[in-house]
Amino acid sequence: MKYSVPMSRYCNTIVMYGCEAWAGCATAFEIKSLSVARNNTFRKIFNSCWRESPRSLQFYCGCLPACYLIDQRRLLFWKKMLTSNNVLLRILARLCQLKTVALADKYGIFQLGSCSVRDVKCGIFSTFRNTVL
Repeated sequence: MKYSVPMSRYCNTIVMYGCEAWAGCATAFEIKSLSVARNNTFRKIFNSCWRESPRSLQFYCGCLPACYLIDQRRLLFWKKMLTSNNVLLRILARLCQLKTVALADKYGIFQLGSCSVRDVKCGIFSTFRNTVL
């Protein structure tokens, strides 16, 4: 059991690599498939029934479901681009501004460029907490 959590973190890093770029073109089916795989991992680690929702397990472990995790990584990526010293990156980030603002509003995050990384993570996790509790 002690090897389960580090292994899941290792796999999570590999599976989610580059999701900031592919999340815009990933289909709902692909995101659902990723969610099913992550949910089954939680069920296996905690030996729960396949019919039970793993959302409460994820909440108490401090892990986000796949759809929230993808959104969080996208917002943090855009935040880095908006505050970059590179002019070209800032221009590219502004081209995606409508999508960024819509996604940030979904989680109650205002002024993405000036808020901290912690604010982004807390906003997304509190939205997730509200769906679980």
